Amino acid sequence: MNKSQVLQIKNLTVSYPLDSEKNAELKALDDISINLNAAEIIGIVGESGAGKSTIGKAVLGLLDPPAKMLAGEIKLLGKSMIGLNETQYESLRGNQIGYIYQNPMTALNPVLTIGEQIIEAIEANTNMSGKDSYNFAIHLLERADVSFAKDRLQKYPHQLSGGLCQRIVFAIAIAAKPKLIIADEPTTALDVTVQNSVLQTLIKLSKEEEIAIILITHDIGVVSETCDYVYVLKNGKHIEQGETVEVLEKPKQQYTKSLMASVPLIEKRLHRFSLPNSNSEINSLNLDYLKEERNIEFSSQQAILQIKNISKTFFTPASIFKPSEAFEAVRNVSFSVKRGETVGIVGESGSGKSTIGRMILGLEDLTAGSIIYQGQDLSNISNNEERLKHQLSMQCIFQDPFSSLNPRMTAGENITYGLKIHKLIDANKAKSLAEDLMEIVGLKKEDANKLPHAFSGGERQRIGIARALGYRPDFIFCDEPTSALDVSVQANLLNLLKDLQDQFSLTLLFVSHDLAVIRQMCDKVIVMKDGKALEKGNNDDIFESPQHNYTKSLLDSMPKFSGIATN
Repeated sequence: MNKSQVLQIKNLTVSYPLDSEKNAELKALDDISINLNAAEIIGIVGESGAGKSTIGKAVLGLLDPPAKMLAGEIKLLGKSMIGLNETQYESLRGNQIGYIYQNPMTALNPVLTIGEQIIEAIEANTNMSGKDSYNFAIHLLERADVSFAKDRLQKYPHQLSGGLCQRIVFAIAIAAKPKLIIADEPTTALDVTVQNSVLQTLIKLSKEEEIAIILITHDIGVVSETCDYVYVLKNGKHIEQGETVEVLEKPKQQYTKSLMASVPLIEKRLHRFSLPNSNSEINSLNLDYLKEERNIEFSSQQAILQIKNISKTFFTPASIFKPSEAFEAVRNVSFSVKRGETVGIVGESGSGKSTIGRMILGLEDLTAGSIIYQGQDLSNISNNEERLKHQLSMQCIFQDPFSSLNPRMTAGENITYGLKIHKLIDANKAKSLAEDLMEIVGLKKEDANKLPHAFSGGERQRIGIARALGYRPDFIFCDEPTSALDVSVQANLLNLLKDLQDQFSLTLLFVSHDLAVIRQMCDKVIVMKDGKALEKGNNDDIFESPQHNYTKSLLDSMPKFSGIATN
């Protein structure tokens, strides 16, 4: 039996005016057509700026001014949505069209309980009220696989995990039994096990409630396991479409092929991603500054970093109602890292990954244990000058490229500000050094004069890498450095880190919840849970023959994408 058509988008074109005097405009969407039936999930993929989210906003009537729809047709359940006023759109939002936001913690109101927010959605979009809406709220939470549904109604968003909050957003989205749900990057911020359960909930709701779903994402693994059909966009243009398996494994267009080649695989480890236009000119640049004063005679067979039985306990603030309570974030963890080696730490949120990095960098005190860096116990260094020397030799690449740069400083000033403060470089030479470092990480020298807002997320992360390199570090702590990036930007960044590591024998400690990234980057892997190191081993051993059940469950939860099929 043919499924009924829910959404039809035909020749949709949306533009943003750039210069009114010259009639210049940017086409965010250019002649896009999409068809979606009941109980179907389609994926819309592409890099940032491809126009993915603009499609969702156009359907919802939420295009940001001064965007305007130049041409095209949008039909919901056979009825045209062109020319609707705000009141008419409001009657469709929540009622006929549900929306799931990328970040569940910002999608929910922090000052209202979960029950108040779900009941508000029910009463706004249905005829239910009072006890009926309360009981239906419990039913919706149960449909969205929220455990202890009745108890959750009394909680506030901050009291629940990200995965639970995302399921609650699902429950609100289906409150009025909409025919269409638009899910905009609904799993980006979630751990793999939580992501897997959330996706299974989404699939179940689609099939059982016959809801049509548009899944907007840059995660190819998620598309591979979730979507029936996929559309590939680039710069607002439609590049390719078809059944998911055909498009992902047998792409016809070169852009789709390059996009698929950028996806980190969990089945096998590659030396590098094979990417078009990838920067491979590091060796030809003048790197004398970065090669100066480096401890190159340090044996690669020695451990540059030794972590011995470290623990970290945090204490909650005491009050007149409740005594202080201890929380053991890291429990008796030990490992070592050799020069030039990359060690990965994986685990879910709260497992202690970032806390270990913060203790190594001296940003958190140890409760117990010791950290030995280049032969010295960092906790026993009393000489401030010696301590500073070690701290400057250890740098960090932060998770969020948007908040890790000072928005009031140019890219060049961000790179050299700390170097000038510590008198590691003459102020007169700072500008030329910043330009050289920008070029090393694949940006243009003249970009050093731009403010951070003028760069994309991937470019900002490269600036963060340039800033870390300026200190001529021996060790870099990489804290989820690719979590906010598109797959092609991520692949270029991972290639860059490998090139820099080969050139300067950098030692990397790489923290991530993306197992596929860890698979491609790391020589050794440590699996964390609840502050404990459950399993340690070489890359191949962990991914091909995991011993601990928790490691096996993490690997089983990963969205699978095996890459482009080869004949």
